[in-house]
Amino acid sequence: MPSVKARPTPMTDSFRAMATSVIVSAYPTGDGQDFQQSFLQIKAVFTETEVACTRFNPNSDLSQLNQSPESWHEVSPVCFMAIQDAYEAYKFTDSIFDPRILADLLSLGYRNSWTAGLPDTKSDRTLRMRNPLPEWKPEFKGENLVRVGELPIDLGGIGKGLALRWSAAAIRPAQSHFLIEAGGDCICSGNGPTTNGWNIGVQNPFQPEGDPMMVLRLSDLAVCTSSTAVRSWWQNGQLKHHLIDPRTGEPGGKGLSAVTVIAKDPAEAEIWAKVLFLVGRDHIRLVSETNNIPAVWITDYGEALTNSLISPFVIWKGTVV
Repeated sequence: MPSVKARPTPMTDSFRAMATSVIVSAYPTGDGQDFQQSFLQIKAVFTETEVACTRFNPNSDLSQLNQSPESWHEVSPVCFMAIQDAYEAYKFTDSIFDPRILADLLSLGYRNSWTAGLPDTKSDRTLRMRNPLPEWKPEFKGENLVRVGELPIDLGGIGKGLALRWSAAAIRPAQSHFLIEAGGDCICSGNGPTTNGWNIGVQNPFQPEGDPMMVLRLSDLAVCTSSTAVRSWWQNGQLKHHLIDPRTGEPGGKGLSAVTVIAKDPAEAEIWAKVLFLVGRDHIRLVSETNNIPAVWITDYGEALTNSLISPFVIWKGTVV
């Protein structure tokens, strides 16, 4: 691989939001005052998104809406836009992405924020294959009125991607070369330390604190991962996780441990990472290539596989577990 000239170390700062660490790196201009302003803008966007869209705060817009989803609710512009984006994702993924899995998460014991402790390890709930959900037809009026239908919703499958999208848009007038990373999901702009994009590691779900299984080099792109590495727990002797297949109400992703995708937009990347995980090992290559999504997936045997679309971005690949 040809050598590239290294740049000075970027300015970096971090904060906690959405039950994860958010790390901001950038090459600011001048004395760096613009970096501090951009950092505060990003923090404000993440805070506003979390406040509006979390299901773990009973006073949030989403929680209030979920108390009577069949009624009209006035919500903040952030929550309104998030529900609209979730509905668009529902349509363009042929309903494989469906936020109406809140009842399934609750029945699996995932009632509180992950920072508050593991979900229930025992339950009287038994494995069952429920009927597919009916067609989702939320209604929108103006800029802040919404009615989501019969079932409550969870925006955890899109919220972090939207926070990344909105925070990147907020700082682009001031920053050309930056990386915003939130729990492994990120969006980057311009060049990083190598002056040739940013190097992004793909986490090994079997050794989350160890070396990555692969390194991608990206510029002006987003990368997101759906994985069972963190949010998984044992219940009644069975391993459960938070990636629910709306077709069954059960954890999905047969044969997979993690899926990482690249897209221009972080919310789109987050959606497709979840969708490709849910289609399982046997179908992920076909679905990802049909939809033009660069992807890498880690099987439950620890093997890292890729489709043809991601090859141009891979600069290093490790061995299987």
